[in-house]
Amino acid sequence: MIEFEAAPDRVRLTAAYRRHLRRAFMPYRGTGLSLGVLAVVALLPAPRMVATLLAAGAVLFFFFSPALLLHRVVEQAWRRNRGLTCWTLSEEGLRAENEGGYGLTRWSEVTRVEQFRDQLYVKLDGGTAIFVPIVTLPAEKQQELLTFLRSRDLLA
Repeated sequence: MIEFEAAPDRVRLTAAYRRHLRRAFMPYRGTGLSLGVLAVVALLPAPRMVATLLAAGAVLFFFFSPALLLHRVVEQAWRRNRGLTCWTLSEEGLRAENEGGYGLTRWSEVTRVEQFRDQLYVKLDGGTAIFVPIVTLPAEKQQELLTFLRSRDLLA
């Protein structure tokens, strides 16, 4: 059993959610690309106002919509997980306990675990994820944690 306390870092949390949601951003970027192509095509026969509006829509969908979505997701996650959390990895599963309550994720629900920017990116069935900050752990404890996950064939 491995037990430690850690508080999330907002910069690392943002990076983790950006990675986790990269497929969710694809429709926004595809729409932005389509509007950009339409803006170029509309420049030929149509008035410049139409092309300008299409180009503005392309920029909005390609850059700002994914950034706004990411900001809102991270804001909600930050409100839920702002404080110190006690993490426990045991044969039963991954347990998280903080002032708001506790939860247990059984190993059968975990599809894979990746180490990403001093945190563990735990992918679960159903497309959800848990981000476990390990930046505060000493090197020996991190190695013990990674060995535990490798022994369960979860570490990617």
